[in-house]
Amino acid sequence: MNLQNKKMDNAIVMYLSGRLDVHLSADIEKEINQLIKENPDLNVILDLKDVEYMSSSGLRIFVSTMRILRDNQKQLKLCNINSAVKKIFEVVELMDMFDIYDSEETALASV
Repeated sequence: MNLQNKKMDNAIVMYLSGRLDVHLSADIEKEINQLIKENPDLNVILDLKDVEYMSSSGLRIFVSTMRILRDNQKQLKLCNINSAVKKIFEVVELMDMFDIYDSEETALASV
């Protein structure tokens, strides 16, 4: 799993790639939390275009991140979710819990 990011005007876009499984999710969650801590005034967009696989521990990261951001009056947006990852969200009925966009551009426009 790899995490890259870029800062925009009012958001930080984080690009996840690879496998988001139980072995890597704790490290990725720490990285995401550190970026949020370093950029407390920015909303977060997670671009999942290059996520090949995601386990339930990956979903936990998204829920945790959303709660942290909400406590700071910031937003979490997800974008570019491939069909395999989207299926996981649907199976555990979390599609309505997150703001999900087809592209980074539309996610950025929403914050």
